[in-house]
Amino acid sequence: MEWMTELVRLGGAASIGQLRAAGVRERALSAAVRDGRLVRPRSGRYALPGVGDPTLTALRAGGRLSCVSAARTYGLWGGHDERTHLLVPSHAGRAGAADGRTVRHWGRAERHGEVWRVSLADCLRSSVRCADDETAAAVLDTAISSGQATRNGLRRMFADEPKRSRRLIELARPGSDSGVESLVRQRLTARGHIVEQQLAVAGVGRVDARVDGVLYLEIDGFEFHADRASFERDRRRDIAMALRGLPRVRLSARQVLRSPDAMVATIEELLGSLEREGFRRASAA
Repeated sequence: MEWMTELVRLGGAASIGQLRAAGVRERALSAAVRDGRLVRPRSGRYALPGVGDPTLTALRAGGRLSCVSAARTYGLWGGHDERTHLLVPSHAGRAGAADGRTVRHWGRAERHGEVWRVSLADCLRSSVRCADDETAAAVLDTAISSGQATRNGLRRMFADEPKRSRRLIELARPGSDSGVESLVRQRLTARGHIVEQQLAVAGVGRVDARVDGVLYLEIDGFEFHADRASFERDRRRDIAMALRGLPRVRLSARQVLRSPDAMVATIEELLGSLEREGFRRASAA
């Protein structure tokens, strides 16, 4: 069924107009809903059963996922805000807007083929407008590192945005494969430290970061470090770095997210110890 292929291509949700253009007949759609192969969250909107609650919320409201909610669907950092952010048309009613679980933003979306989320450009602009500075910079960092944006592209994308948004895009950097890595970079650079990211170390491979030219950081997210193979790989890397005399510390994502001040204090204590042992700190000059 070509229309089902088109539905998958559009992210699992589509308007009846898009599906008609793909060749479907309304009888086939009705049959698919009856059989449980499709759901119809709103008149004129169809979705695959497994699209997820945020997408269904957007479709039922006649809006699109926006801000950090959309960022997560693009594989970007979404911060700590678990509410569902929606962009709804300016003419939409205000009823049901303040339920504590959903945040509605009224406005006009950039022309975009997907009916359930805003475009990447709108996602980035709305995330920066909506989120705190640290979260906004992390969203942009992960967009750059994932190859979905460039710094020059962001400057063009944000040319007409408010001054705060234009300032924040200048803080974005490549090298953060995750939002957690971005938060570490931001916290340390705010304290005057030099943070180099994604360094290639002979015999070890790529290391997440080096602080002040002396202390190497590995930042472990549960997703990529939870199984036995990952555990063994990490231990081999630690041994390889120890054999080369490279000072290192391994941080978990939970440590960074739950105790960021303690994380910074620990790193600075280690840097002080290394300086006393004769390791030369890189200069910011």
